[in-house]
Amino acid sequence: MSIVKFIETNQLNLDLIQPLWEKLNEHHRRQKSDFKDHYANFTFQERKKVLLNKARDGDMLICLAEDERSGIFVGYSVTTISSENVGEIDSIYVGGEYRLQGIGNELMKRSLGWMDKKGVNSRKVVVATSNQEAISFYERYGFRRRSINLEKPLDHLKW
Repeated sequence: MSIVKFIETNQLNLDLIQPLWEKLNEHHRRQKSDFKDHYANFTFQERKKVLLNKARDGDMLICLAEDERSGIFVGYSVTTISSENVGEIDSIYVGGEYRLQGIGNELMKRSLGWMDKKGVNSRKVVVATSNQEAISFYERYGFRRRSINLEKPLDHLKW
């Protein structure tokens, strides 16, 4: 079992998550999904721009999980609060070999605790329907399916 320390920071250190975010994006590309093209063409710079725009209107917490022996970041979460005071877990990832060690649990506890301290009106997370493992993970923390958004993939534009 690894010894992991957790570091809390903000949008000024968003670039630190890039290598892990790219692994998460690759995970999404490998999922059975009609939106593989989206993930294949989605870049960290695009994601960063979206997150920074959200932070401009509200607030952002980045939690990093660092393996103390190697000094390598092995997991992260990004949580934002909108100008409407809605808390959102925007992204969470733990590297494969570090899963099932409680790292994801600690990242969630820190994200939810931060939202509690900030007094958000509601909490949400958006999950790809193909990512059943993530849906089950979030349900363990009380998140429930409220609505289903349908989107037509770009490669299915013709009817």
